[in-house]
Order: sequence, then C-alpha cells, then structure tokens
Amino acid sequence: FLRELKGLETYRDELRFYNHDSTVHSVYLFRQTSTSILLQLLERFRCVRKSTNRKNFYRCIDDPDQDMLQKSFSELDIAKIRSRPRPRPYMDMLSKLANVQHILPIHRPVSQSAITDELRLSNLNASVEADSNRQSTADQQQSQPVAVNGEAEPTESKKLAPRPAVHRGLPLDAGTWEDVKCPNGSISDPERIKEIIFRGGIKQDIRAEVWKYLLGLDVWEHTAQQRDERRAHKTQEYFQMKFQWLTMTATQEHNFTGYRERKCQIEKDVKRTDRTYDFFAGDDNPNLAKLQDILMTYVMYNFDLGYVQGMSDLLAPILSLVQNEAESFWCFVGFMHKVFANFDIDQKGMKQQLEHLRVLLSFVNERLFNYMRENQSENMYFCFRWLLVWFKREFSNADIMQLWEVLWTGLPCPNFHLFVCVAILDQEMDVFIDGQFSFTEILKHVNELSGNLNLEAVLEQAESIYLQVKQALETSSKESYHELRKIIGEQLTSSDGSGTTGNTDEDEDDDDSCMSIVNERSPEEKEMLQRKLDEACDLSLSYMFF
Repeated sequence: FLRELKGLETYRDELRFYNHDSTVHSVYLFRQTSTSILLQLLERFRCVRKSTNRKNFYRCIDDPDQDMLQKSFSELDIAKIRSRPRPRPYMDMLSKLANVQHILPIHRPVSQSAITDELRLSNLNASVEADSNRQSTADQQQSQPVAVNGEAEPTESKKLAPRPAVHRGLPLDAGTWEDVKCPNGSISDPERIKEIIFRGGIKQDIRAEVWKYLLGLDVWEHTAQQRDERRAHKTQEYFQMKFQWLTMTATQEHNFTGYRERKCQIEKDVKRTDRTYDFFAGDDNPNLAKLQDILMTYVMYNFDLGYVQGMSDLLAPILSLVQNEAESFWCFVGFMHKVFANFDIDQKGMKQQLEHLRVLLSFVNERLFNYMRENQSENMYFCFRWLLVWFKREFSNADIMQLWEVLWTGLPCPNFHLFVCVAILDQEMDVFIDGQFSFTEILKHVNELSGNLNLEAVLEQAESIYLQVKQALETSSKESYHELRKIIGEQLTSSDGSGTTGNTDEDEDDDDSCMSIVNERSPEEKEMLQRKLDEACDLSLSYMFF
C-alpha cells in the first residue's frame, strides 16, 4: 500500500496520505493517540524516511526487498525465542536485524534526533555493506588461511596447547573482607580482594559494600572518615543534579526536544524493566520511581550520552542491591564508565568488540569460525545483545550479579567478557555444526540459551581459553598477533622501541577548547557561584507568594 503513495504528512492530530501527483489519497484522525507512534514504527522498519526540506513530511520508500525483511522476522518467531515473560521488542530486534545484512538496503535517516535508538541501530547497520564486500572477498579466498589483523596464519592448523583445567574458588566472605580492613578503615590489599572476587564472586551479605569499591564510589585507600566525607559529597552532588531536572519548567521542557525524548524513553523503559522480580513488582512500586529518578539524573550528569535503551537493564540489579538512591546512582556511573562505548551513537565501540570477538574465535576455534564464515555468520551480530548489556538477558539475577562483579575486577584482562562469549559459542559448537544451522537457526538458538547457561562452567571455560591464548602468544614472536595482544591488554612494542598498551591507539585526544570553562573552579569562583545560586533560590521562593 505505502509503495503506491508519495508520502505522509502530519498536521495536528491528522495523518494525511499523498498520491504521487501530490493529491490527497486519504486522511486519518488520531483522537486517542499520537501520530508519532505510527511514524516511529514506519521509520524503524524503513517504510518511510523524513523529508529534509518539508517539515512534518515523510517520503515512502519504494523498497521491493521489504517483504523479504518481514519474512526474515516472521521466521524467527520472536514469541517462541523469548524465554523471559516481559516483552522487550527492541532488544530482540537488535540481534534479529543482523540476519538481513545481505538484503537490507542501508537508508540513513536524514533528520533524526541524535539520541534515538533507531539511529544507533542505523549506524550499526551502516557498516553492513562494507562487511558484505569483505565477505565476498573472503568467500573467494576460502582456501587461504584466516588473517588476523592483516597477518596470515600458517597454512597448517595452529598447534595450540591443550586448555588447562580451571576450577572456580570460594566467594569473598565477611571474614576475609574484615581481615583486609586497616584500623583506619582503608583496604590494605585490593588486588588480593579482586583476585578472590574473580575466582569466586562475593557473598551476598557483603556484596553491596564491596560493589561500591569495585564501581568507584568508595576508594580502596580512603580511611573511614574520608569514605564518609566522599559519600556525603557525592550524595549532595547527586541531589543537585536531580534538582536541575525536577525544577525544569513546562516551557523549558517544551523547548528542549533532546531532554523531552530522553524523558519519554525512560518512562517507557522503566515500566518494563525486571518487573518479574519482587523488588520491581507491582503497579505503584516506589522502587520504579527510584529507577526513573536515577536515569533522569544521569541524563543531567552526562547529557552527551543521555539515555539509551538498555541502560535501565544495567541499573536495575545495582539499585535492587544497593537500594540507597544516591549511592546506586554513583555505582551506575562507575558501571557506565566501563561500558560507555556500547551506547555511543556511532556504534564504533560495539563494532570494534564484534570484530575483536571474530578475531578471537578465529584463533581459538578455527573449525567453528570456518563454519560460521561458510554460513555468513562470521560478523558475530548474533552476539550483539550479549555485549550491549553484558549478558543481562542470558542469566538469572543472582548469576548476573556474580558475572558482573567478576568482570568489574578487570582480571585477567580488560576484555574478559569476549572470552565469555567465546566460551559460550565453544560449548554450542557441536549443536551448530551437527545441526547444520544457518544464520537464522544460530540466532534463534543463541536467543534460546537465555536462562539455560551454567555460569560456573562458562567462567571456567572462559578462563581456560584465556590461558590457552596467553600461552600461545608468549611462545610466538612479539611482532605477531598484534590484534590478539591488544585484546588481552598486552604491552605492545612500537616501532621506536617504546612500550604501548593494547588500547593506546584507540584513544583520541580531546581537543575541546571550551572545556576550560568547566575545569576546577577557584575558591573565588565557587563563592561567586554560590552567591548567585542563593540569590536565585531566594527570588524564586519570594515570587511564590505573589
């Protein structure tokens, strides 16, 4: 139907459909809802594209492949894939769109808010055409060895040493935690604590306290007095930021599209985040209000990023454990520092992780990697959800807490979550190959793993694979496997002989001359700012009585 039309135009509560000769085909009146909901869906499924030179007009996309796109969705049977009772269509869509890399035309949205999830998804898929070109070249060279970072592997199979046996240890308990506390309240041996956590996690009774250290709210070296002072300062800072959005007027909100869109998305996501857990169950649950308030305050804390779908999934376990609103916020900030790149609008961080995962799998399990390449699955897009929210949907709440605290230690390497991905895929290799799974079947099976994974076994295998890779690199030339060395955070040697860390070349200098205005203020500047704030508050209160 839409292919026969020129486009759609919104006017107040009307949606007008236009023929190709610009005559009106039909008009629909929206009394109970907004036209924006329908238009967002049409944009998401690439049925329409917003006009660049005509306000409120959306051009219909004449796309003969659209039926193929819809067919690929229906074949996945989303309702059966989902093992969780709460519907989260966006999170599933991220993975499923990977299935259409060879049939989905890339139409970049011409005019769209920089914070919407649709644009994030579009930016990821914008690299699909390039991936397809690389795939075509790879198909022509299937008889050649796999290349890692431009370095060809030997023609014979790699002689990797057997994977060492790894066994999980006991969790950090209250006795051990008290043993490392100095009389002044500081933690004497944080590296030992991290090692214990990596090996066995944390006992529930001290988990909330230890998380505050792992996520940067508390500082290992601080005394009890310094810790209390820091918490008080951070609490004050949190409520200052919360005050900013709570006091925003209706006019300000009306004139601030970016803020309004973030607020709307947060309200939608909070209503469907972890509602099956007691902590968030019920219609008038005050914990949902806390969840929303923290996410809204994060928008004020980091407006460049703001809010992106998936962030509520990361906050929910933290809030359910820590419970204190301000402290939960700062723990969430610490977590976001670790996964910030996952939510960048250009998707550079996600694409790099998927490429690193591809490199890692090709090294440790060449048989599985070759099978995936033969079945157009080497792009690893079916792992997108795993990486985006760090396996939140794959494990129970208790398991995800243990997995996250293991990953927060940064041991044994900064990208250990990629080894977790490889471990899961490695465990499922026989299912994929013996069943002759296509990409669609691989994707469906990966989604069905949700709730059916043994965390202890996955962590043991992930560490075993890491040790195997580490040993292989130690016995190889320092000039080889640069990409793998970067993945495990190994010190690399540059051409001038100086040492660089694995991710140095990913860093970019922030040459923002405007940053000087937000640098640490002098005492005089702080005093003047406080006077202005007091004056504004006094005037605001006084005018309330007129």
